[in-house]
Amino acid sequence: MKRKSYFIIFGIGLVLLLMYSPLGTTSKFYLTKFLAPTPKVLLAAERYEIQNYEWRLKDPNWQFFSFNQSEGKAVFVHFWASWHLPSKATLDGVQRFYDSYKDRIVFYIVTNEERMPVENFMKVNKYSFPVTYRVVGDPTPFKDISLGAAYLVSPKGEVLIVSDRVANWDAESIFEQIDILLEE
Repeated sequence: MKRKSYFIIFGIGLVLLLMYSPLGTTSKFYLTKFLAPTPKVLLAAERYEIQNYEWRLKDPNWQFFSFNQSEGKAVFVHFWASWHLPSKATLDGVQRFYDSYKDRIVFYIVTNEERMPVENFMKVNKYSFPVTYRVVGDPTPFKDISLGAAYLVSPKGEVLIVSDRVANWDAESIFEQIDILLEE
């Protein structure tokens, strides 16, 4: 075998060892975070509009409100859970994304958990982004609401960026693309 083949086999073995080792969630967390790709920016032909902004949610005080208050604004929606390892790996990037764009984008970091575990998780991890609670069973304007799914929507209601899994939301390259998209 060639030397390159040994490195490939070693790399695959190392990833498998870290993912399935008894080292626990810490190694899985950092490996997931390290391997997270940047979100997919949709080409103009792939973009689609949100058909309906009617979506009932709860704010951090457990008060109902409607997603339609964001119509006409740039919106970021991310589905997560405090117990979901890939979600945890994404949230540091989401926090930095929020810190960079909170004045230009409305953020909905959405979970379907109860308040107490979410509040504890936010406090322990020192996250300051606003948490939104999904009303389970209510229809949403998004196709995929699985954990890790995320969307960036233009003020015109066009979905510009989609991520259906763990993604690196604080990469400089994605910030540059978001700046361009928000200027359109």
